[in-house]
Amino acid sequence: MQYVNDNETPERQLTPEEYLGERKNAIRKRAFWAVGIGALVVGAHLGWLVLFSLAGWHPDFSILFRSVAFILGLFVFAGGVWGIYHARSLKIEDLIASPEAIEFARQTEAAPPYFTYLLVGLIVAVMLCQLSVGLDESREIAGLQKSDFWVRGEYWRILTGAALHGSILHIFFNGQALLGLGGLIEHLSNRAHLLIVFVLAIVGGSLCSLYFLPEGNSVGASGGVMGLFGYLAVYAFRRKRQLPPDFLKSLLINIGFIAAFGLIAYQIIDNFAHLGGFAAGAIYGLIQIPRDLQKNPRTVGAVTELFSYAALLIFVFTCIFSILLLLKVVQ
Repeated sequence: MQYVNDNETPERQLTPEEYLGERKNAIRKRAFWAVGIGALVVGAHLGWLVLFSLAGWHPDFSILFRSVAFILGLFVFAGGVWGIYHARSLKIEDLIASPEAIEFARQTEAAPPYFTYLLVGLIVAVMLCQLSVGLDESREIAGLQKSDFWVRGEYWRILTGAALHGSILHIFFNGQALLGLGGLIEHLSNRAHLLIVFVLAIVGGSLCSLYFLPEGNSVGASGGVMGLFGYLAVYAFRRKRQLPPDFLKSLLINIGFIAAFGLIAYQIIDNFAHLGGFAAGAIYGLIQIPRDLQKNPRTVGAVTELFSYAALLIFVFTCIFSILLLLKVVQ
């Protein structure tokens, strides 16, 4: 005899149309929150400037685009507007994975992204040392100070600059992006490629910044993060039948937002480092990611494994060297 608990009710099976409606409602809800929060932040900045103007001052409105909070508010607002449009245009075909994508997901390794955690842990360790020394002083000590690179031959700054960050907000956004993108690469491809792409993109971004912006000081792992974007963009294009329907679209939207953000906030963002890092990651992806869908992109050879561990050692040494510089153990 089978016992049935009358208090238990079976889960309601959604029709495709009902599922689409729920997804649209969820997207709209997040989008309206984004529009509200973004409008509040932008409005607060504009309100202060208007009050200063009414008080007889002559505020410089260009200062808005030197405010990280204003720029973030502007993009949160724009993202909310895009979310409302996306909810309206969403179709059931955008939510249904192909058979190839389902099979590819089934074969995916479920191991935690340990190398991603390690990379984030390293830059956090450097930031803690920066806070003990002072952010401004640390930039001078180990950042990509262009004059010291060209005049004093301190070529190691190409790497150490990427281990440092300019603020808590700076490392927060880079850390979040690195966690998300690094985890995706370890999930979809192979952790060996994550390490290689990250270090290549750091070098590519630093060299591009040095060539196009030969003066000033740059810090941050943004070049390496943009390299992960470049690699994933190529991966998503070549393997789109094996990925969720909106994966490539979402990735391109994020890249577009970052590019627009960089153009608006060009006074505080090193766009050439972003561009060089993105190009390095994309070129590596074009060389490494197989076009043949029958070939498993997670498979790597002994040479690739060797290069990946070399890349890991390079970045570990870079972070340790940066910490020693900040603590003035080495000169």
